[in-house]
Amino acid sequence: MSIGNSIKVVDLFCGMGGLTIGALQAAADLNVDCEISFACDMDDAASEFYNRNFAKNLKEYCHGDISKIIGDDFSRIETTFEQGVIDRLKGTDFLFAGPPCQGHSNLNNHSRREDPRNILYLRTIKFIGLCLPKYFIIENVPSVVHSKESVVEKSREVLLEHGYQVVEAVIDFKMLGVPQGRKRHVIFGSLSDDLDSVVSSIYTNERFVLSDVLHDLVGLRSENIFDSPSSMTAVNKARADFLYSTDSYDLPNELRPLCHQSKHSYKSMYGRLKWDDVAQTITGGFGSMGQGRFLHPLEARVITPHEAARIQGLPDWLDYSGVTKRTSLQKMIGNAVPPALSRRFVLSAQGR
Repeated sequence: MSIGNSIKVVDLFCGMGGLTIGALQAAADLNVDCEISFACDMDDAASEFYNRNFAKNLKEYCHGDISKIIGDDFSRIETTFEQGVIDRLKGTDFLFAGPPCQGHSNLNNHSRREDPRNILYLRTIKFIGLCLPKYFIIENVPSVVHSKESVVEKSREVLLEHGYQVVEAVIDFKMLGVPQGRKRHVIFGSLSDDLDSVVSSIYTNERFVLSDVLHDLVGLRSENIFDSPSSMTAVNKARADFLYSTDSYDLPNELRPLCHQSKHSYKSMYGRLKWDDVAQTITGGFGSMGQGRFLHPLEARVITPHEAARIQGLPDWLDYSGVTKRTSLQKMIGNAVPPALSRRFVLSAQGR
C-alpha cells in the first residue's frame, strides 16, 4: 500500500518515542516526510522528552490518561475527542501503540493478569476503529495473551470486523538486529492484502552483540547522569569485584542475598553481561545489579543510561538534557520499544 510523499503516524502510549523514532528513520530511508499526527502519554518526564525531541514533526500531543478521552463502548461515538479522531486522523498511514504492560508482566506478582491498566489495550483497539490506519503495530509483553480480560482475543475479533488482516507474533528483537534478547507480543494489522509477506520481511540475518554498539563508550567518564553509572552499595561492589577478578558471569549462591540463595529462577540477577553476546531484556532497573544482568562486560560497574540506550537501538542524536532524575531516565529508556520494530515494518510495508 503506497504512502506517497509523506508518512503520517499516530503513536499511542508513546513513552519517550521508540516507535516514533523508527518511523522517522524509515521516512529518512525512503526520502519522504514524516508527520506525527497525534501522540499521547501520561508520564510527565516522557511527555516533556517527546515534545522536545520531535517538535518539528509533531502536530498534536495529548499529555494525560487516554481513558479520559476514549470510551469503552465500541458500538458508538462517546466523546467529542472521538469524533475529532475520525475528522482529523482517519486514514493515518501507521498507528503504533505500546499499552502499559506491567499488568501483564510475569514480574508483577501483585496484580498479574488482572489489572485496570490491561483495559487500556482495548482503548487502543477503539482508537484504531475510529481512525482506521492503513497499518498498525500493538506491542506488549508475551504474557498479555493470558490476561483475565482476554484482551488479545477481544481485540482480534474487533479488528477483523473493521476489515483488518491481523498477524500475531512473539518477536525476539535480536532477530531485528537489536543486540538484546527482548521478546514481545506484537499484533500487526493492515487494510491491504499483503500483511503476511510484510511481516515476514521485517526480520534480518544481521546479528549484533554488545561489542558492536558499546566499543566506543569504553573508558568514557562524565558527571552527566546519561554517561555515568548508578553507584553501588559496598556489598554489591564486593559482589561485582568477585565476578571480574574471577572472570565469572554468574554470582555463586553463597554470595547472593539470603532471599536469592534458596531455589529460584533469577540466575541473571547480580550477573555480568558478555562482550561477545547480546544483553538480556533492558528494563528500567538496569541501574541495579539486583534487578538483572546489568553489570558491564568489561568495567566493574552497571551499565550507564547511554549504554542502555545503545542496546535498545536508540540513536545518539536524542536530547536527554531536560531529564534530571536518574530514575526517570532509566524508566524511559527501559520502557522504550526498540525503533527497529517500526522502522523495519514501515520499510517492509513499502517494499523495502
